[in-house]
Amino acid sequence: MENPSITFTASQSVDYLGQTHNWTDTDTVYSYKGICQELKECQEKIRKYEGNEKKANKSSDKNQFKQLQQQKQESALRAEEKRLIRMKNALWRRMGPAVGCVGKGNKLVSPRTLKW
Repeated sequence: MENPSITFTASQSVDYLGQTHNWTDTDTVYSYKGICQELKECQEKIRKYEGNEKKANKSSDKNQFKQLQQQKQESALRAEEKRLIRMKNALWRRMGPAVGCVGKGNKLVSPRTLKW
């Protein structure tokens, strides 16, 4: 039996940003650039922790406490990275129609109207 092929197409976009601030095009662009910079710094820190983790695996067990602390910090950084990616995506969707590159076909809806 063949597996059916299903294609999903977005019909609307959720307006995460509209509830908190009356965004101007300039606000959106500057916020997007700021989030991109924060995301870059966060990802650089994650790469640094990954490099330290490889070195720590070669060292003795004396540093287990330090390794656990670094794992907690890396986990927090990964959570922050996910948050920043979501914010960057939301800003991109908000910025798209203003600069004429994305989202022209999808109307924005409030997340409160969705039953997730």
